[in-house]
Amino acid sequence: MAAPVVDAQVHVWLPEAPDRPWPPGGAERAKAMHRAEPISGSGLLAEMRAVGVDRAVLVPPFFEGYRNDHAVACATEAPDAFRVMARVDLRTGDAGPVRELLRDPVVAGVRLVFLPADAGRVDDPGAEWFWEFAEQEDVPVMLLASGQLDALGELARRRPGLRLAVDHLGLTGERTDAAAAPEIATLAGLATLPNVSVKLTAAPCYSTEPYPYPALHPLLRQLYDAYGPERLFWGSDLSRLRGSYADLVRLFREDLDFLSPADVEAVMGGSVLAWLRWPA
Repeated sequence: MAAPVVDAQVHVWLPEAPDRPWPPGGAERAKAMHRAEPISGSGLLAEMRAVGVDRAVLVPPFFEGYRNDHAVACATEAPDAFRVMARVDLRTGDAGPVRELLRDPVVAGVRLVFLPADAGRVDDPGAEWFWEFAEQEDVPVMLLASGQLDALGELARRRPGLRLAVDHLGLTGERTDAAAAPEIATLAGLATLPNVSVKLTAAPCYSTEPYPYPALHPLLRQLYDAYGPERLFWGSDLSRLRGSYADLVRLFREDLDFLSPADVEAVMGGSVLAWLRWPA
């Protein structure tokens, strides 16, 4: 039986409302980068089924604040299809609420955003409490740390039991197509660290070309050669995806000639399921 196709990152959220205010600037950041209409659990399932995606990892968006309730509710309604990577505020210094979140069977791990508007720096000493907790408790951590890969590498070396997955090919978005090669090379250089994996999420967002985004192919090949299929996770970041969902599925299924059929199964689902310990 073929492994399920798993999207390693999709945001779901509710509209801003008086009883659900977003942090200052959240609406502007959402409007600048994401769909105008929020993505619901039922709506996401319909989009997934239309293109042959079986499961998805739900990521509450940073522009909504430190809220996990909607993503958890979506996953609770469809536990066979969804798992949640919960938002955590590193500035609290308190592992108690994180431990409580992780007791929910639909919460598979934590996702952190290292941006000035959110958690700041990977190497901030104030985050040490969380790294210690996540390593001791074997919590999978996805993190947006573009532009901070050196610090991420140092963290992975210092805490070899900490399981880290780098969002969005480690790219900052400052360069696209072949010009992104130096950033890809930096990420490829971290492949010697066995506790680092890579999310190949939102790849078309870093290309100016039409499908099948040919300038991205050698960059994806470089990451494949460095990490192997077991540490690469396909995904869309659907709310800001450039091009169609179906095209992104087809890109990995048909257009990357360096991927064998077994590689496709791993990259498009098997590997992230194993990493999250989500039974196939």
